[in-house]
Amino acid sequence: MRKVAKYLNESAALCLTLFVIYTAVVGIRVDMIQRGMVLLFVMIMVFSAELSKDKINYLVKGIIALLMITAGYSLLYQVTNFRQIAVSMGSINAFEFFLGAALIGILLIATKLTIGWPIVIISSLFILYTRFGSVLPGMFRHRGYRWSRIISHMVTGTSGIFGTPLGTAATMVVMFIIFGSFLEASGGSAFFMDLAIALTGKSKGGPAKAAVISSALMGTISGNAASNVVTTGTFTIPLMKKTGYESHVAGAIEAVASTGGQIMPPVMGAAAFIMAEMMGLQYSIIVLAAIIPSVLYYISVFTMVHFEAVKKDISSMSESEMPDLRETWKKNWHTLLSIVVLVASLAMRYSPVKSALFGIVTALVCSYFRSHTRITPRKLLDALLSAGQNVVGVAIACSCAGIIIGSVSLTGLGLKISSIIIAASGGNLLLALLFTFVTLIILGMGMPTAAAYIMVATLVAPGLIEMGLHPIAAHMFCLYGAVMSSITPPVALAAYAASGIAKANPMKIGFTACKFGLVAFIVPFFFAYQPALLWIGNATEIVQAILTSVVGVVVLAACLQGHARVKVSLPLRVIGFIGALALMYPEVVTDFAGLVLVAIAMVPQVFKRKEKTIDMPKLGG
Repeated sequence: MRKVAKYLNESAALCLTLFVIYTAVVGIRVDMIQRGMVLLFVMIMVFSAELSKDKINYLVKGIIALLMITAGYSLLYQVTNFRQIAVSMGSINAFEFFLGAALIGILLIATKLTIGWPIVIISSLFILYTRFGSVLPGMFRHRGYRWSRIISHMVTGTSGIFGTPLGTAATMVVMFIIFGSFLEASGGSAFFMDLAIALTGKSKGGPAKAAVISSALMGTISGNAASNVVTTGTFTIPLMKKTGYESHVAGAIEAVASTGGQIMPPVMGAAAFIMAEMMGLQYSIIVLAAIIPSVLYYISVFTMVHFEAVKKDISSMSESEMPDLRETWKKNWHTLLSIVVLVASLAMRYSPVKSALFGIVTALVCSYFRSHTRITPRKLLDALLSAGQNVVGVAIACSCAGIIIGSVSLTGLGLKISSIIIAASGGNLLLALLFTFVTLIILGMGMPTAAAYIMVATLVAPGLIEMGLHPIAAHMFCLYGAVMSSITPPVALAAYAASGIAKANPMKIGFTACKFGLVAFIVPFFFAYQPALLWIGNATEIVQAILTSVVGVVVLAACLQGHARVKVSLPLRVIGFIGALALMYPEVVTDFAGLVLVAIAMVPQVFKRKEKTIDMPKLGG
């Protein structure tokens, strides 16, 4: 049974990958076919993975097999009969009602097995709200819908399970995951790691800086915090510990560095593709808007790491541990050509799917430039399998999030939530932003970034836009909050991924990661108020915003660490912190005031001498 389940799982992964590549070449299929087929393969992978486990008895295995077969039949029925279902205008017969109800129930089970309880509970509550809203008081009350109407809305069209989130996952997200698998197969991820170490290894805290740079580079093609931690952290965390970082600090640095990959162009994470679809914008516009905030994120993390190394006097790496920069570049530069082609294709306004396809072909061809990067048939098969299996979490989360969107669209809940936020904040934008950010952090606990973003963007973003926020700023704010939930305890997915490698408490890693990423929690509030940080505005405003914000995040890092070149006293830390915040708000008056305060706080750093530490002999030998 175990071997059969493994074979079934790998076959489904391979079929999914090949199906998506085929549709990218010949043209995307109609919505119900494209999305239904991808979800079919994903369901098979979820339940076949359960069947391969040894600890479950035959009765449970029989139930799992029945669930898989039922879900498969229901999805195939949707795919093969979608035209007749569309003509029926939402009217379904008893058999279709049974299949639809079964599909929703099995999807919730698959979501629990793949992701966990939080999104399952929330989705179930939304279904109950859609059915029994007539018994609720106040503005949450609505007439309530029959079960047949709910099932029809959730399953037979593109307003529920098969909505925009799954559509994005079944096309763009899968293609970029495949691209990442091919780049990794050609040695791209190893090259990023060697390049980062060669560039930073000689400086204080070199391995930690290498973790930041390599995670940023990996983030350009990965877009998944936990997988980024596992990919780069396996190497960087032991190196950080070896050079003097405590276990939980090493894990925290890797977690916060990997989390930023979800907002790092050109690939970013699944939520960015969904944002483009929800807003009806080209993906390249989202990429452009994300450049400055993502760079500020990594500048803040890098400087926090640097000041930590200076404060703790952490050593650099030895020459024997470091790869040669020139030799590394000479042997592996060609692996970057696929990223160049990808970015160039996006810039030339090819669709993200076509751009990813061009990148995949380039990665495959360029891998043959050197023998050590060649994608052999075995590597090719592994890349295809890995890509298909990596789709599971995203596709399941997007399908389940579709239930929430379907409920919101059917009941009009989105407008009600937006009205509540505006009323609760008293029209104050800062309060509305704080409420939204806290909501995102809470929802993001144990929920994938894409699902948390979809839910809040659907419910809250319209209210923020109504209060005067630029639409891109409102949605980017929601994305940022959803991303940061990956390092926010108690359920910080990136911290949990790092804890296994660092062998440290995940809670301790999570809280330390929040410290290193604290500046990143602040940045979205500033681009919400001043969208120049999103390339919205004239050239003068944008340049001013970039320059002052870079200075601001560096000073903020120094004040949070209490150390720059030398120790910063508490009063000067407070002055510098206020000045840095003023600099990050791009206005002439605030910039001038910020520069004055920063000068007061940081200029003494130039004249103070570093205190020499003397190692005292230990008592008792």
